[in-house]
Formats: sequence, structure tokens, C-alpha cells
Amino acid sequence: MTSGSSQDRPAFRIRPARRGDAEALRYLVAELGHGDLADAQTVSWLVSHPEIELMVAVDPLDRCIGVISLSHRPQLRLGGRIATFDEIIVTESWRRRGVGKALLNNAVTRAKTLGVRRIEIYPHAVHYPSAHAFCAAAGFHKVPGGIMRMEFPAPARR
Repeated sequence: MTSGSSQDRPAFRIRPARRGDAEALRYLVAELGHGDLADAQTVSWLVSHPEIELMVAVDPLDRCIGVISLSHRPQLRLGGRIATFDEIIVTESWRRRGVGKALLNNAVTRAKTLGVRRIEIYPHAVHYPSAHAFCAAAGFHKVPGGIMRMEFPAPARR
């Protein structure tokens, strides 16, 4: 998927993430205030995981400007597959230029190809009011219910 510029040159395109994108993804995650949690090992794990698809938007020089993480798995209650968008991030300088919409549309299309019965976006992926409006405009709606979680401390970094 691309977005045209005034010269018909793509302003950005979407491709699967690669292990070499780790540093750029770390910066994207840090831009949201999450430090440097997206390390090379985690990116490698995500890129090679059979039920996770990491897609990036890149500028004409192949620099990452956005990312979406699509997790999918079978679920008994649905009698089929469920998908979640765990991360949707677009770097600030590229926001409101169609990057997020293109990433979301690409991931929704992929989820449909996988035959998912439901797509969810976790609340931490939409902290900001503009993000809620963005997701609503894309066809997502709020549902009642809270999410409960158990957290474990991250291992010490060397």
C-alpha cells in the first residue's frame, strides 16, 4: 500500500518488519514514552513468531515511520480465530498523513484473509482521545468490560 505525493512518487509503503528494523522500532516505542523496551531480541522474536505479524510503514528511504502488531490465534468461545492489534504507532512527524489508516487497513485485510471472527485493540494501544476517534472512524467500537492482568518484572538488562 502506498500513498502518492504530488510527483506520483510513493510517500510511504507498508512491508513486513524485519530483524534489522529493531532500532527504528525502539525509537517508535520510546516516542510513546515506553523507554527502549523494543530491543533487538524482542523484535526478532516477534518477526519470527507464527501468530504475530509486525508490519511497518516506511518512507521512500525505507526508514520506519509507523508500525502495527497483529496477533492472531484460535479461541474456543468464538469457534474460530481472534486477532488483536497490540501496537499501532506512527512517528509524530508522519501523523495525519494517512500512515496509521494505511497500517490499520492493511492489518484488517490480513486478519480477514486469516479468517478471524473478531479483531480487538487493547486499550493501551489507544490511550489518547484522538486514537479512540481514529479507531471509531475505522469501524471499531468500545465494548463493556475491563481487562485484568498480572505483571511480572522484566529481567535485568545486561
